[in-house]
Amino acid sequence: MIDYRDAIKLDEPWTSEPDPDWRRSIVGVLRSVGEFPPGDVAPDAALHLLRGRLAEVDPYELPATVMDQIESIYAAVADEQGIRKPRSSPGLQDSPWFADRPDIGSKLAVVVGDITTFDVDAIVNAANSQMLGCRIPNHRCIDNAIHSASGPRLRDDCATVMAAQSHPEPVGQAKITRGYALPSRYVIHTVGPQLAPGAAPTPEETEALASCYRSCLDAAASVESVRSVAVCGISTGVFAYPKPEAASVALTTMADWLEANTDSLDRVIINCFSSEDADHYHRLLASPPARNGVR
Repeated sequence: MIDYRDAIKLDEPWTSEPDPDWRRSIVGVLRSVGEFPPGDVAPDAALHLLRGRLAEVDPYELPATVMDQIESIYAAVADEQGIRKPRSSPGLQDSPWFADRPDIGSKLAVVVGDITTFDVDAIVNAANSQMLGCRIPNHRCIDNAIHSASGPRLRDDCATVMAAQSHPEPVGQAKITRGYALPSRYVIHTVGPQLAPGAAPTPEETEALASCYRSCLDAAASVESVRSVAVCGISTGVFAYPKPEAASVALTTMADWLEANTDSLDRVIINCFSSEDADHYHRLLASPPARNGVR
């Protein structure tokens, strides 16, 4: 594993002061990044324009003063929208799945919602192999959502990590950076296996997905102050891993990791984009795990 921790100042705290006048400030920031909206542009439309434009901005392109302004705007918007505290969500200790290890189940929760609003120590990003965020303006993927809510320093950090590594990110590994304007202090980036739409996962792809979850929890545990992490449905979007099978891999892998690392993390949130996604977990949790090698 490459040593990138000092290069991105991972252990230095980062705070962004909310801009109370962000509705006025945002037009000037837009102009500084090459967007020239009409003077009467609505704040929400201006924010949409800014987030879309930043998907196209290259690493290290923006001066620090502009990045400071963007993070202050994002912090103010986050304050207004509110944050969620999923750490207080009910655990899974009463599920038949965890009948023989309720202490492990109590550390896990299934929560539907926007992961960028979660007040946890770290969140997981389903990245691509370039690790620079989605470059399609306002694309509805988690990679875009996290980079948009964090601000441009997140891409700069990822570029620094990738320069040190000097090759695309392999499937099944993970890197951790600071979260900047996000409520979470850290973001853990991982690249999952990519399947053809409708294809059944091979044993190798199943192991690759399990490796993603293990690597993410390992990365979280590598930072002493991280005690809670929210994990998304890796590979279940455009990478087309079937959601029921992915839920089984995620639940099995993370429960086993927590059992093997009992003192490392206090809370792991399984984040679902929708209630339909959460249903895949609830169906699994309604019965004890299979005993044919799957647990």
